[in-house]
Amino acid sequence: MKKWDTKKMVSLALFLAIGVIFNFTENVLISVPIMPGIKLGLANTIGLLVLYYYGWKEFLIIGILRVLLTALISGFGMATSIALGGWALSSLVVVILYLANRFSIFGLSMISAVMHGLGQIFIVSIWYKTLGMFVLFPILGLSGLISGLLIAFLCRLTIKHLPIRLIGGANV
Repeated sequence: MKKWDTKKMVSLALFLAIGVIFNFTENVLISVPIMPGIKLGLANTIGLLVLYYYGWKEFLIIGILRVLLTALISGFGMATSIALGGWALSSLVVVILYLANRFSIFGLSMISAVMHGLGQIFIVSIWYKTLGMFVLFPILGLSGLISGLLIAFLCRLTIKHLPIRLIGGANV
């Protein structure tokens, strides 16, 4: 296993910290009264940037750490299991599609957001022992497509203005 250099570790730690702040802020301060589970997903920007700059292994490491650190701040419970379910399904699908090298950051972001919603519904269905939760999927799927598109635009903008050599990405 290759050792991580200091610049890479510091950059990934900063990405992780920003992701936790985005996630916590969105969970606590920004609530969409339309329906539970709908949010912009600003922390997903960080995941996609890590995927772009470093690769899928770092994407998975930073993603799971972000969910767990946010849970440490806000408390473990049903919300954490729902977040983990959404993260696990979306990350699995994103890594498979990333390795297939067939999708742009826009496709990955939109698919990730939709799969995150599906993963959340799956976990809630297990908690409540009903498949009735799946009636929410069209709403979460549509909101996922929209938020995934917005997050991809934000990522594209960041990538355009944050050179890979500045953060010690894998492709330096």
